[in-house]
Amino acid sequence: MPRTIDETRSRVHTWEETIRADSRMYARLARHVAVRDDVLDLIRVVPPGQLEMNMLLAAVQYLLIADPEQALADWYPSLGGNRQDDPLEDAFDAFVTDNREAIHELITTKRVQTNEVARCVFLLPAYNLVQEMAGRPLALAEIGTSAGLNQNVDRYGYTYRATGETKSLAEDATVQLETNCGDEIPRHARRVPDIAWRTGIDIHPIDVANEDEARWLQALVWPDQVERHARLAAAIEVARVHPPIVKEGDAFEAASRIVAEAPSDNALVIQHSFVLNQFSKEDRERFYHMLDDLAGARTIYRVGAEWLTKLRSTVLSVSRHGADRETVELGGVHHHGAWIRLAG
Repeated sequence: MPRTIDETRSRVHTWEETIRADSRMYARLARHVAVRDDVLDLIRVVPPGQLEMNMLLAAVQYLLIADPEQALADWYPSLGGNRQDDPLEDAFDAFVTDNREAIHELITTKRVQTNEVARCVFLLPAYNLVQEMAGRPLALAEIGTSAGLNQNVDRYGYTYRATGETKSLAEDATVQLETNCGDEIPRHARRVPDIAWRTGIDIHPIDVANEDEARWLQALVWPDQVERHARLAAAIEVARVHPPIVKEGDAFEAASRIVAEAPSDNALVIQHSFVLNQFSKEDRERFYHMLDDLAGARTIYRVGAEWLTKLRSTVLSVSRHGADRETVELGGVHHHGAWIRLAG
């Protein structure tokens, strides 16, 4: 049953508080939407598990990318716009009114499947830790892979910055990622991991070779974060040269298939970021126990980066699944990779 307008308004306020430090433009639009009952009525039908403002704003940008001559595009840096003045809200209202039917179709049929490649800055040290623990190259399987862009983690370049030190990897790569490490660069952020096999699973796979699907992926990136747009465009080009493997399925259905297909002479890593937060607590525990059972004589490593607390803090962890499951929290990370604070 759709949420009420007041329930949706409360969720919009919470969303605005969460993202205001990352996007002034989207925080501004969220505050505006919260007082517009007509727009709240439109977005209250967003399916469970999806965030109303993410869906609305992605739908708007998706339509603008297809028709950048619309007046609202003048406020979108992602489309070359540079206006920041007061008529933004009026232009937004006019666009939503004119495109209400198309927006309704998008927000009820698509999903938030952001594929933020900058998250590779914290996945890389986690993978290196697993490789050190296992003593073998990795077989990488990503749950909730979206378009699979993070499967190309070993084909990107990295710059890790700490107080008084900078470490760069693969400086000739076309995709360059950078993060702030605080006082010290983690020991496991000093090399590119060896990945011998890779695959990805998603309930609704995105194929970046399809222009329409690539446009939706671009629409999910906030318009005032032009560096993220440039990164995504570059990562899509890498993916068209090195196509990720993206298979349709859910985590429970796919896990046994992954274990059966992954080469036995590689260390199997099942990775997920901002996926298990969409599971119930009971389903998360069921997933963990299933991996324990599937491991058998073979250890399954799990790398996770999730928002699983009310504090909205992203924790990076590495788990070893088997008869004696063990989980190590490596530290906190920014959800888009802007900074990492990892031990060791």
